[in-house]
Amino acid sequence: MTYAVTWSIAALGQLNQIATAHADPPSVDRAAVWVDSILRRYPFDMGESRSGNERLWYSDVLGVYYHVDDRALSVRIMSVGPARRH
Repeated sequence: MTYAVTWSIAALGQLNQIATAHADPPSVDRAAVWVDSILRRYPFDMGESRSGNERLWYSDVLGVYYHVDDRALSVRIMSVGPARRH
C-alpha cells in the first residue's frame, strides 16, 4: 500500500527554518524527501507510537511528528524539528 503524505503549513515553515539554520541546507531538503518517501510506504514501522495513530520519528537530520489515517491511507506531518543526534 502507498499512503498519501501531506505536510502541514506549520511543518513546512519549521522545515524552512531548519534548512536556513543548518550548515548544509541541501541535506535538510534531501532528508525531507527521504522521510516523505519512507512514510508513504511504512508509516507504522517508523518511530514510536504516541496517542492514537500519532507517531514520533527521528531520522538522522529531522524529527517528525505525524498522524496516520489508515482508512484514508494518508499521513499528515504535523511538526518537524532538527534531530539532535551527535
